[in-house]
Amino acid sequence: MDDILIIGAGAAGMTSAIRAAQRGKKVTVLEKMDKVGGTLSLTAGHLSGAATQRQLYAGIQDTTDSHYNDIVRICRDTMDPIIARKAVDLASSTIDWLTELGYPFHDRAPAVIYGHEAYSIARTYFGKEDVHPRMQEPGQTILRLLMPLWNEQVQNGNIRLITGCKLKQILVDKNSVVGIVAEQDDREFTFTAHHYLLTTGGYASNPSFFNTSSPGTSRWMSAANPASTGDGIKAALQIGAVFQGADKQMFTLGGIELQPGSGRVNFWEAWARMSNGIDRKQREIYVNMLGERFMNEYDWSVDQRERAMLAQPGKKCWILFDQRALYDGDSLVPQWTTDQLVQESYREQAVWQAASLRELAMKTGLPLEALEATVAKYNADCALGADSLWGRTYLEHPLASPPYFAVLVYAYALISFGGLQVNEQLQVVRAEGQTIDNLYAAGEILGAAATSGQAFCGGMLLTPAISFGKWLGDHL
Repeated sequence: MDDILIIGAGAAGMTSAIRAAQRGKKVTVLEKMDKVGGTLSLTAGHLSGAATQRQLYAGIQDTTDSHYNDIVRICRDTMDPIIARKAVDLASSTIDWLTELGYPFHDRAPAVIYGHEAYSIARTYFGKEDVHPRMQEPGQTILRLLMPLWNEQVQNGNIRLITGCKLKQILVDKNSVVGIVAEQDDREFTFTAHHYLLTTGGYASNPSFFNTSSPGTSRWMSAANPASTGDGIKAALQIGAVFQGADKQMFTLGGIELQPGSGRVNFWEAWARMSNGIDRKQREIYVNMLGERFMNEYDWSVDQRERAMLAQPGKKCWILFDQRALYDGDSLVPQWTTDQLVQESYREQAVWQAASLRELAMKTGLPLEALEATVAKYNADCALGADSLWGRTYLEHPLASPPYFAVLVYAYALISFGGLQVNEQLQVVRAEGQTIDNLYAAGEILGAAATSGQAFCGGMLLTPAISFGKWLGDHL
């Protein structure tokens, strides 16, 4: 019998297997895909931690208490305090461990990052290749770092990997797991071990599970790993586990559905930079399906923008701009040049252009009178230098130079916020308050809400995944 059976070979599962195998434990890892890595192929790769060696070398004074208090501030104290505190306390050793392994940190890391609501101090880390234009590297950088350690333990026989193997059922006897039923090539197999670890990820690529767990989310739009279907959560619920946090689901801004009706956006292929006015000055306005502006496009915090977007019908909006704004700075879509954006408008699938507002209204379905009134009001405010509706301070681009452009964007799920409840030892908790003694969980299966509450706290999904996997590998 193996010492540990791990279901899911993503960041948490791989790290746990490596650390346990380095201690001489015999580990079997079941992975439903044909390769390891999980969502490391999609993540932006941001890590966060306080009181690290890199901060010390940079002369940055930081504490885990300050990090925790920042999370409380950003998410309005909606996280799981026990799990978030554990994540914060383990983060510094995780960052230092990655440093020892030779992680190629960017010279600017740690830094304050504004893609989501920012920390009050520089404690976000990323790699040399984790910035535009090599934007598909972040998670792969971590995977490349883990692979030599992984391969060494596989070759030593301490890790046995079985791919194409999907979790079907967890077998229990009273408060202990006695086996795992998994399916491979249409055949079912039972695996046993002393300890069992669920690291199967989230459910943001499962529309039926997503909409059932998060009612009222309107149309589901996802950029998550196609393997994120909630298999581990569903199996755990069958044995009485507690599912929580789905009501705190948050969405990322700027998703572009290149294939209408697909329900999918690709963060790395095309997204509109609308999260803040620091990384890029907003030359556009955002209007909802009623043709009305609904936020301060430039000055507001990322969190305010996200919440304003979620209040709109369909959690979507139109980004409008004219020819002058099109060419007066960086492209709205960082993966596209300005000319590529224009070419995309000829497809009229996600971007449209028109010679007049009337034509634009006809193409987009926006109500003409409301659209004309919105643009007229905004242009008048630009002339006066004061936004009378939302208090925007950057008003240098009235919509007055046709052709006009419209980009349809969505709030989309890159990660899922609901997950299994665990205690401080990361044991899965049942509805009656009992723990399942030898069943543990780590990674996105815990849900982003556990460590970030109802908000996006930088680095507080990937870092806890590695930290918790590492801690379990060291202690089981």
